[in-house]
Amino acid sequence: MSLAQALRARISSAAALACIAFLTACAGQPVPSGLPTRAPIAEPQPAAIPAPVQGEVIGTGETRVALLVPLSAEGNGRAIGAELKNAAQLALADAGLDSLQIVVKDTGGTETGAASAAASAAAEGSAMIIGPLFAAEVRAVSAALGPSHAPVLGFSSDRTVAAPGTYLNSFLPEDLVRRIISYAASQGVRKVVALVPNGPAGDLAETEARRVLQAAGGDVTAIGRYGYDNASVMAALQEVALAIGEADAIFIPDGGNTPSVITTALKGMGIDLSGKRLLGNGQWTSANLTDPSLQGGWFADVDQARLNIFKGRYRQRFGTEPSVTASLAYDSVILAAAFARQGGKPAFTAANLQIPAGFAGTTGTFRFLPDGTNQRGYAIYEVTEGAARLISPAPSSFAGAS
Repeated sequence: MSLAQALRARISSAAALACIAFLTACAGQPVPSGLPTRAPIAEPQPAAIPAPVQGEVIGTGETRVALLVPLSAEGNGRAIGAELKNAAQLALADAGLDSLQIVVKDTGGTETGAASAAASAAAEGSAMIIGPLFAAEVRAVSAALGPSHAPVLGFSSDRTVAAPGTYLNSFLPEDLVRRIISYAASQGVRKVVALVPNGPAGDLAETEARRVLQAAGGDVTAIGRYGYDNASVMAALQEVALAIGEADAIFIPDGGNTPSVITTALKGMGIDLSGKRLLGNGQWTSANLTDPSLQGGWFADVDQARLNIFKGRYRQRFGTEPSVTASLAYDSVILAAAFARQGGKPAFTAANLQIPAGFAGTTGTFRFLPDGTNQRGYAIYEVTEGAARLISPAPSSFAGAS
């Protein structure tokens, strides 16, 4: 068996450990992954791991990767950093502690800290850098490493920091917008009123929603922008009130209490929402889905069945509820371990990371693109009886994959 064939088989199983080893319901289902056929590379010889290293070491494998996380950051960054580290430990335990060596490096959540950690990882011979978390950190890592470096799998959802060799293993908001608006258009929705927050996230949501709808023969007929205060929300609703009467749907790409606040306010203004489909994104999982006004709404999100199994295993191991971001670290380490097992450091190439068929992870199918961005398979859920009900499964493969 050639190395390419062996690596194909190993990645297929390792990248889908959550399905094969733990999701018994997935038994027998095809896993979308694999390497294109090409000439095999020479079998690498185990190399001595350079020493010493800076950071906590997890695992005993010959191949080294660095995990850059904001363990000492202020605010929520510290908690997420701890989750990422925990998820990496869980993944390496599943893949085998002897498959990989992970060097955990604290970035402090700053650009300077991330750049320093990346330089340290490069000097230590890391085959891959997993992380960092924040967009500014990812940008700083790319700048510190220069034009030719080991691949980076950052967790930022800001596609502007992606670049060849610097990949984003994250949930890009434009893709979630594209999925829900495309689905709505396929169901006959053509006129949409959008209510989006001020700032870049709102800009992205409006632009992508308009692009998808116009391609389907529709459009965003009105846009209301709000800040997180009552006066701003009311002003935004007044701007779109007349357009709602002619709209097929209302798009609210926000979570928390925002969807309920908006629908309650609209009803308080005497606006009839009957016959108006509510549309949202993955942030709706943090909304109050028992709110009667949200029933019947549609939103795009990751494969929740897979994610919930990962979360259950994380809770069992660490005793706390992880965020969806933790799943990204798990998948990244599983992928790194698969490469390390079959090819060592030489296997961490752009060609192997960018295999068109992609990989099956804890939140569904994903693949990395040459520009450093990613593509994911998202599902569509309907709010029914206070819960999210799957109505359109996430795709299990990518069009054009071979």
